[in-house]
Amino acid sequence: MIKVNRFFFPYIIFLLFLGFKGQIIMAFLIVLFHESVHYFTALILGFSGFDLEILPIGARLSLKELDEASPKEDIIISLSAPIFNIVLALLFYNLYKNYSLECTYTLYMGNLAVGLFNLLPAFPLDGGRVIRSILCFRTIYKKANELTIKFSMILGIAMLFLYMLMAFFYVRNISLAIIALFILYSSKKEKERIVYIIMGDIIKKRLKFLKSGYIENKNLSIHFKCDLITALSIVDKNRYNVFTVLDDDMKVMDIIYEEELIEGLKNYGNLTIEEFIAIREENI
Repeated sequence: MIKVNRFFFPYIIFLLFLGFKGQIIMAFLIVLFHESVHYFTALILGFSGFDLEILPIGARLSLKELDEASPKEDIIISLSAPIFNIVLALLFYNLYKNYSLECTYTLYMGNLAVGLFNLLPAFPLDGGRVIRSILCFRTIYKKANELTIKFSMILGIAMLFLYMLMAFFYVRNISLAIIALFILYSSKKEKERIVYIIMGDIIKKRLKFLKSGYIENKNLSIHFKCDLITALSIVDKNRYNVFTVLDDDMKVMDIIYEEELIEGLKNYGNLTIEEFIAIREENI
């Protein structure tokens, strides 16, 4: 499915008003090619189905199955397009040096800008996904996502501050402000969707398990006064999670499985684990 972000047309109209024409078309084609590289890399790795969103700063391709990718697969898919842009930039630079064609210089600068820009460690850029996936090797998905959102917010605020500093000296770069605001907006949306990703992943794990015949386990110990959402927030999305419930003396009270968290939230709301265990025992 292809959809257009609501900020796209006002931004394009504004740029046309400022006098940008051919540059917009060239940049947009480079970004579409960039997203196509992501798509074909994902297809090679066995993923399918996509949504293409046209953004003020280009386009974003979201694969429906990409949230199921391992950190290594996510890094490969995320880096494929920026690296390809940089390789193309080197190719067009050599063509420009040898033949001095203006279009080759434009393609060189465009590919270099798109490649390097997408490596910035911020959402919704490729660099943001890469940073999150690298952090996933060290910590759980939720924590990695939270740290990446912080990097993203800091970068967005820094870019906005740079825009205001430049404007103070009468150097106006409206694109810098648009990009900064969009990074901040995307970071906020990413923070909101993380719980839904984890909940959806728990549901998908059964299908992945039936397909492969196995799944890695992760055992966690949790305090009995914690609530169900807190437990859900520390679920590892790539493993089957088993919670050992401990009391104040760190004695084992019970065992809870990850699918029970969803059932508990759906049927009773955000109870404490102690309350959930009591209800479960009553229903036995």
